[in-house]
Amino acid sequence: MLRQRPSIPSLSGVRSPFKLAGLVLLLCAMVVWGACMSPTPGNHRNALTVFAAASLTEAFDQAARAFESEHPSVSVTVHNAGSQQLRTQLVHGARADVFASADLRQMVAVVDSGLVSGQPRDFATNRLVAIVSTDSSSGDEVGLAYLGQPGIKLVLAAPEVPAGTYARGAIERLRNAPELGEGYPERVLGNLVSEETNVRNVVQKVALGEADAGVVYMTDVNSIPAGAVLVVPIPPESDVTIQYPIAVLKGASQPDLARSFVEFMVTGRGQDILSRHGFGRAQTGESTR
Repeated sequence: MLRQRPSIPSLSGVRSPFKLAGLVLLLCAMVVWGACMSPTPGNHRNALTVFAAASLTEAFDQAARAFESEHPSVSVTVHNAGSQQLRTQLVHGARADVFASADLRQMVAVVDSGLVSGQPRDFATNRLVAIVSTDSSSGDEVGLAYLGQPGIKLVLAAPEVPAGTYARGAIERLRNAPELGEGYPERVLGNLVSEETNVRNVVQKVALGEADAGVVYMTDVNSIPAGAVLVVPIPPESDVTIQYPIAVLKGASQPDLARSFVEFMVTGRGQDILSRHGFGRAQTGESTR
């Protein structure tokens, strides 16, 4: 004998207005709960991650906010570190949309790893200066000869860091400056007591009096209070113009947005922001190898 299935109650079978109202409220609550638990892919699609050299920290923070103001649905996150650290992270699988390096060498390494989409573009320039702790100098006027005096505690970025490479190159080129005396590079590097993973650590150690002197980017002086260090220019013939390249990375979650951010930094408002932070304008729009 076939058993009759129990019937499923319908709304018409709910005679009590209180029961009907309760069921409607329950259905509404389920709809709201489902909406809350559903993913919001739009938020993910509009997130932009930028890897930028430590020396770009303040400039890129302002640039990110300005870019967001022009693209209200976009959220830009900037990760700052030494360019060599960012390159290592990218090569080992870190995900980002844009990479801005303080030198071409780190960018070339990322390009050679097959991680760049299109051609890198130069977007800013910088120069080197020596900085001296106001504590160690006792307010006396100092020059580049100070870096080679016996007992001076010198701190530089490590050789693999762009700022460290540039600094050692500048010190070597000062060998031919007669006013600095014979063996100047050897005397200066003989005072080296610490090698830092990024240029901002050099600035902080000198500003805090943990070291007597260092060589950093000219723009890095803007990251500390005025008067925290004494700034000693490096003669143009011994200095080098430092080019900063930027590129869209393969696998960018939003390649069109990434390209828009690069264009923003290379032209117009992005260049104005960089200029206010002491960077020079790029000499070319493309990076050469």
